[in-house]
Amino acid sequence: MHSKFLELANHIRIAYYQVHSPISHVGVLINTGSRDETAHEQGVAHLMEHMFFKGTKKRKAFHILNRIDEVGGELNAFTTKENTFIYASFLTEYTSRAYELLADILFNSVFPEKELEKEKAVIIDEIKAYRDDPSEEISDLFDQLVFDGHSLGSNILGTEKSVMSFTPAKIKQFLKRTYTTDQIIVCYIGNLPFETVATEIKKQFGHVKPTERNFNRKIFKNYTPKTEILKKDNHSCHGIIGNIAYSVTHKYRIAFYMLNNLLGGPSLNSRLNMHIREKYGYTYFIESNYTPFDDTGLWWIYYATDFKNFHKTRDLIYRELRDLRNKRLGIIQMEKLKKQVKGQLALASENHSHLLNVMARSYLIFNEFESLEITYKKIDKVTASQILECANKVFSENRISELLFEPN
Repeated sequence: MHSKFLELANHIRIAYYQVHSPISHVGVLINTGSRDETAHEQGVAHLMEHMFFKGTKKRKAFHILNRIDEVGGELNAFTTKENTFIYASFLTEYTSRAYELLADILFNSVFPEKELEKEKAVIIDEIKAYRDDPSEEISDLFDQLVFDGHSLGSNILGTEKSVMSFTPAKIKQFLKRTYTTDQIIVCYIGNLPFETVATEIKKQFGHVKPTERNFNRKIFKNYTPKTEILKKDNHSCHGIIGNIAYSVTHKYRIAFYMLNNLLGGPSLNSRLNMHIREKYGYTYFIESNYTPFDDTGLWWIYYATDFKNFHKTRDLIYRELRDLRNKRLGIIQMEKLKKQVKGQLALASENHSHLLNVMARSYLIFNEFESLEITYKKIDKVTASQILECANKVFSENRISELLFEPN
C-alpha cells in the first residue's frame, strides 16, 4: 500500500492511496469554507455545496442523485470552516462514472433558481433545527464568542437573512473567486493502479482553465477571553469552556492532540469521562475537542448536566485542567497514551471514506501524506515536557472563555 501525488498543468492536484478492496473512494477537496466568506456572504459556501447536486448543463437533480446511487454507491458532501469536500464510494468498476460526475457538478453547475429557492427553505429548516439542539447551538455561539468579529466565528449555515439574499449570480461570483484550480485536490483510495487513476482524472479535470486565488485569508489574532451566560428554555444546563490552540502546522500540534485525547477524547477512559461521568454521575455527556486551522486552533470542553450539578461539574473540570498543568505525566502514563493514540489512528485509517478526506487535507497543507509508521515515530518523539508545556499554554485559566446555557 502506498500513496502518490501529481500536479496537473492547470494546478489541480491528484492524491492517490492504494488499498486492496473491491470498493473505491473518490473525492474533490476545495480549500474553501465559511471563513472565506465576506460579511454579506455568510452561508454561501454551504449553500453552494448543496446546489452542486441540483443541476448542471446536462443533468437535472434527479440524474445527479441517481448516477452513483443506482449502482449501489454513495454520494455526499460537507462544508467546514476552511474546506468543502465532495466524495463518493462505489464498486471500483464505476470509478470513471464517479469522476465524470464530480467534474460535471464542480465545473458545470448552473444553480437553477427554482432549485435554489427550495434549497434555501431546506437550509433555513436546518438552521432552526440546530437552534432546537442546545449542544449544536452552544457550539456555534462559542465560535462567535472566541472569534468575535472574524469569519472563523461565523455560522457555517449562515443566517436566515443571509441565506434568503443569495441569487445564482452571487453564488457564481463566490465560486469564481474561491474555487480556483490551485485550491483543488482530486483524490482516490482503492485498488486501481495510479496510472489508470491519473489518466482518468486528467481526462475529466485536465481541460479546466488554470486559475489562481488572488486573496489571502485574514489571520485571526488578538484573542480576548470572554464569559457569557444565557438563559434558555432547556431542562439541562449546557456549558462550554475553551481557548484558542495550535494551528495545523504548529510543531506542538501532535502533542496537543495527544493531550486533548487524554483529557476528554473519544475513549471511555478519558479523564473527564472517568473522573466526572463515571465517578460522580454528574453528567451524561462530556467531551473535549481540538480543531486546528491554518493560522490558529480551537480547543473546547462541552458538557451537559442538571443545574444542581453544574458548579460541581465545572469545579471538577477545572481540577482536571490544573492537574494536567501541574503534574508531568510519568513514563508509564506516556507509554499508555502513545499506545492509545496509535491504536485510534490505526482504527480510523480503516474507514477509507474518512481517510480520503484526511489524505486530501494532508496533501493540501503539507504536499505529502504520511504513512502510519511515520506518524507513529512522531508520536514516539513527543515528551512529557511537551505535554506539560501544551497544558500550561492552552489550559491556562486566565486565557479560557466560557459560555453557559442556564435554564429559565
